[in-house]
Amino acid sequence: MRRMAFLLMAILLGLRWPATVDAQIYRWVDENGVPHFADGIDSVPGPYRAKAVPLGIKNAPASPAPPPGARPASGETSIRFVPGQRIHVDVRVNGNAEAKLLLDTGSDKTIISPRALQAAGVRIAGPTTTAEVAGATGSAQMQFVVVDSLEVGEARVGRMTVGSQNVPVDGVDGVLGRDFLDQFNVNIDSSKGVVTLSPK
Repeated sequence: MRRMAFLLMAILLGLRWPATVDAQIYRWVDENGVPHFADGIDSVPGPYRAKAVPLGIKNAPASPAPPPGARPASGETSIRFVPGQRIHVDVRVNGNAEAKLLLDTGSDKTIISPRALQAAGVRIAGPTTTAEVAGATGSAQMQFVVVDSLEVGEARVGRMTVGSQNVPVDGVDGVLGRDFLDQFNVNIDSSKGVVTLSPK
């Protein structure tokens, strides 16, 4: 139970893959009061470093390589959100199953609940890749699986590796991380409550 609690906390903190061995996780809050988490003090934007707080949690390396045959991103879309609130994103997994993910520009990996993945036809029980996540309370294994596609509106990334794990946030099925977002030019207009994704 303690091991599972740590793993869920690690996901929320946006542990970054690949990471430097023993990289300290820092928490910082932007001008809108939104908390962010970064790998090492050098990853915290300059204006926020003085108030960044080390959490006593360290990363372990290990990220599965992108699956063979990964396809480039395509499409452009806009996401509406309530300014000052967490950004929830409706996604389609493998072109059919729907899931709601928390957009997190501080998380390197996308994490989706096993329930949502199974609804999309992703096989969880078969041969999969695992990576070790380490922290203050010990280490745990996270399972990674391959999805054929992940779509947010018209924005689409084909064949990518995602983590299979529940996250302890009500109303969401996981986290949409930078492995998806970095395929696009991301513009977040906090005043209008709009995120725009356009292919690079």
